[in-house]
Amino acid sequence: MSRRRGEFEHRTSIFEGAFRAWSHLGGLDPADLENKTAAELDPLTNPLEEDLRLLNGKGVKGNSAENKEAAGGSGDDGGGNGVNEEGQDGGSNSAATPGVFSGKRREYPYEPLPRSGLSHPFVQAILSPWLGPDADQDAIQLGLTTLRTWWQHRRKGESGSAVAALGTDKMRGVVEGYTRHFFNLAHCLVTNDKEQPPRTLNTKMREVEK
Repeated sequence: MSRRRGEFEHRTSIFEGAFRAWSHLGGLDPADLENKTAAELDPLTNPLEEDLRLLNGKGVKGNSAENKEAAGGSGDDGGGNGVNEEGQDGGSNSAATPGVFSGKRREYPYEPLPRSGLSHPFVQAILSPWLGPDADQDAIQLGLTTLRTWWQHRRKGESGSAVAALGTDKMRGVVEGYTRHFFNLAHCLVTNDKEQPPRTLNTKMREVEK
């Protein structure tokens, strides 16, 4: 494996795990968040079977790589739908029937990153394992820009290059590990530290408070 490809897999697995965790947290019911443990809400063992964000037509409706494969395509970076080496993860607007699962791949509706950026511990936690402890301020700011760009493109679905890079048994395990790690962290930040939750969850929490 080339160093460049290794870096791509490392970065994308972190970002993808964080995206899935934040998405899952956003789809939870405030009552479940209050009454159940993080283990009981785990995105891997207790996925959202009927995600209203998808059923209502919000979030991701299709998966670009899956659609390409179904059509006999290669699922590569052609046509600008891939992740370039700067971390810009393109996608496709190809629509699939709304639902939690599309084929064998799970759908994760888009939840925006916290607006507070680096002030939010969740965003810091995403950048930390990628950039390392010695990153200076310029590197951190560049990393935040890369993360935001990737996150925006990810709402259109996983790119073909990301699916290919993370599709091995090893990398699937890595992504699942990051998903669980980031979910437990986000759950703690929202329930214990009262940090800003994902947008959809925040809206539901406000409705409960009325």
